[in-house]
Amino acid sequence: MRRKLPAGPPVLALTLVLVMALAGCAGGSGRQPAPQPRAERGFLSTYVQSDGRVTRPDQGGDTVSEGQAYGLLLAEAAANSGAFSRIWQWTRDHLQLPNGLFAYHANAAGQILSRQPASDADLLMAWALLRYRGPGAAAIHAEGRRVAAAVLAHEVTTGPGGTPILAAGPWATGRPASLDPSYWSLTAMNGVAALTGNPRWRRLANGAVTLTRRLTQGGRVLPPDWAELTASGVIQPEPAPNGSQPQPQYGLDAQRVVVWFASSCDAQARQLAARWWALLKPGERAQATVLHPAGTVIDPAEAVLPLVASASSAYAAGAPGAGRHLLQRASQVQRKYPTYYGGAWAALGPALLSGSTLGGC
Repeated sequence: MRRKLPAGPPVLALTLVLVMALAGCAGGSGRQPAPQPRAERGFLSTYVQSDGRVTRPDQGGDTVSEGQAYGLLLAEAAANSGAFSRIWQWTRDHLQLPNGLFAYHANAAGQILSRQPASDADLLMAWALLRYRGPGAAAIHAEGRRVAAAVLAHEVTTGPGGTPILAAGPWATGRPASLDPSYWSLTAMNGVAALTGNPRWRRLANGAVTLTRRLTQGGRVLPPDWAELTASGVIQPEPAPNGSQPQPQYGLDAQRVVVWFASSCDAQARQLAARWWALLKPGERAQATVLHPAGTVIDPAEAVLPLVASASSAYAAGAPGAGRHLLQRASQVQRKYPTYYGGAWAALGPALLSGSTLGGC
């Protein structure tokens, strides 16, 4: 079972020069931030070792499959095929399982601590491999197709009306099924659909929007870190399956939902991201590490990802000034308190929202 530890990424030489790009649909309504190549390069130079292992120095120097996937995407965004090749080689050699998926957790020596796959890492890994345009692309694309097929075979469950749903991993597909809505990267799902020609991926993306709308009451509450699909087909928020959360919450998992939806080409997803702005407007809620889905602050500690998520919602709602301010604050927090997770999202957020290096419509 997977659970993200709070915090994360590198000391990025992030000076988010938040020059506003052209208005339109690269991932939301309103004007979007320009891509930040220095943030991408900063993550790669700070958190990726020479052999391609992505480390979490603020969490004991360990490695998670999610981090390897983030590294691949940021290497591609930075047009660094050498880093991409090293990250993929290490990932394949140390984390890939015989079925094509990836073990979630390894220690600082590269020894596997948990063989359970996490479907967000597997999805993003497939997307990154399929998007790759550097040397040896044909072989890398074949690897991407293998991973994409493994996700469909082992990590997808069926919801109401036959809706396919990406579960949290192979362990989570039964009844009740454990779901982490932040694993539902719409851009990745639609990207894999386009690159493989398999329409099941678009059905997964469309279903994710429908289910998230249901979980958030049409955008009146925030998405939860975790949800459950019951034996009777009801989907509802739930505490973390490993008991680390006493109640459903909007925390360092769910905040990624806002970024994925605000940067999506799906108009309904962007509308949801815009509606969440009413609950995330600047103030304590915009920066808080944990909120109740109704917006009450649970943990007011400031962190990078909640700021990036709130900025994403602001852009979707047509409030670029607030979005710019929040991203500037995220940059300041990351410089002052550098973490693996913060560094990753300080780089991924602008790259996704700009649509010029990751995604785009």
